[in-house]
Amino acid sequence: MVIAIVGINNWFWDRGTSPTIISILDLFLWQFLYPVTLVHFFQKTSNEASGKIVNLKYLYVPFILLSACNIVISVSTIFSLYNLPQIVGNYIGHFYKTVSFLSVIFPIYTIILSYRFVLTHKDNPSKKWLKHLWVYLSIILLFGVGLELYRFIFSEKLPLTYLWTFSSIFIYWLVYKGMYQFKLSNDRYEIRTITKKEQSKSLSSNAKNSHFKNLLLLIEEEKIHHDPYLSREDVAQRLEISNGYLSQIIKENTSRSFSDLVNHHRIRDVKMMLKDPMFDNYSLLSIGLECGFNSKTSFYTNFKRETGLTPKEYKNK
Repeated sequence: MVIAIVGINNWFWDRGTSPTIISILDLFLWQFLYPVTLVHFFQKTSNEASGKIVNLKYLYVPFILLSACNIVISVSTIFSLYNLPQIVGNYIGHFYKTVSFLSVIFPIYTIILSYRFVLTHKDNPSKKWLKHLWVYLSIILLFGVGLELYRFIFSEKLPLTYLWTFSSIFIYWLVYKGMYQFKLSNDRYEIRTITKKEQSKSLSSNAKNSHFKNLLLLIEEEKIHHDPYLSREDVAQRLEISNGYLSQIIKENTSRSFSDLVNHHRIRDVKMMLKDPMFDNYSLLSIGLECGFNSKTSFYTNFKRETGLTPKEYKNK
């Protein structure tokens, strides 16, 4: 919303016109507000990951103070409601030169600050999109900073056509991704709800030892293989055996490796869902992700390796 307001203000600026509503909106220096909202977004995701709360209220100080000064000046120079003292009028040019300089420095500071929060997710593959988001936003902000730097050095304002074109494309992409990710997340939630209601299936009677039977219990009843970050170490710890012994009993009972066994059960669950009309309304990807694959590539590659078909081909068949 803030970026849209800034865009409208600058569009009228480029046209050389200023309706009353735009003059009112222009009283506030929005360029010191929208970088703060971006930092807060990355901070929120960081809080969810680390549990740490960082106070960022000080970031609002430039917006509040500079907007207050701009209102005092604009009410006199634009709306002519009163006359500023001569001594104040002498410093108006310096004030806006300072604003231009801070418009270069402040976004760069917020980019660096927000990157600290992005680093919180460096070991979490599911948050990789946050790094991409940070990169896209940083490129747009730095492009705007370049335009403002030119204005500061040469006292000439360049057209913002390209900046707002890039921003518009980015916002459309963000809305699309948001709707797509929401649909995907909602599908996975509903799939999880349905599968929790299903009865656990009977275990294989061919298991050669109790540890392997316990492993099958974890798979069948607790659906541990639906965790995309499941590791051999995690399972061995649950079974209270060594990593090597876990690999040994899996090999003896299935002739598979740990990862192959886990993916086999993931694919088994996917195939069951694809055959069940109850899951017809959900996308293939949402089913694959809910069954434990951590990406579309991993899902399609492993599924085709085991079945010889893509998920779509299997469902059609």
